[in-house]
Amino acid sequence: MKKYILISALVAATFLTGYSTCTDPEPPMPRMHATAYCLQGKTYTGHQVHKGIAATGDKSLLGKIVIVYQRLPDGSMGDYIGLYEILDTGCKQGVLDIWCEDLDACQDFMDTVYKNGAKGRVYCFFKNAEG
Repeated sequence: MKKYILISALVAATFLTGYSTCTDPEPPMPRMHATAYCLQGKTYTGHQVHKGIAATGDKSLLGKIVIVYQRLPDGSMGDYIGLYEILDTGCKQGVLDIWCEDLDACQDFMDTVYKNGAKGRVYCFFKNAEG
C-alpha cells in the first residue's frame, strides 16, 4: 500500500510542477537586446550593407536568419519586429544590431523595439538560411 501511495505522490508532484522528461521540439528563443546601426560599407561577411541584415557578437550565427519579437516586461512575446539575415559582427554578445539606411530609420526601429515597455528586449528565433 505504501508503494502505491509513493507512486501516486510522485505522479501528482510531476503533474503539478509541470516537470517532464520530454524535450521541447524547438529550443527556447534566446533573449537579446536590439539596437540599430547605419554605417555604410561592407559587412564582416563581405556583403554591401542593405535593408534586412543584422549583426551580432556571436560569429557562429553568421549566415542564419533571425525572426525577432518584442520581449514584454512580463516575459511574454510581444509584437513581431522583423526577419533579418545575420551577415555582420561588431557588437557585444547578447545584442542584435539591425542595419538601417539612416539615423531617422534607426530611431524608428528603436521606437518599435521600445514600445509596449519592451525596452529594446527581444526574443530571437534563429534558422539556417536555406534557398
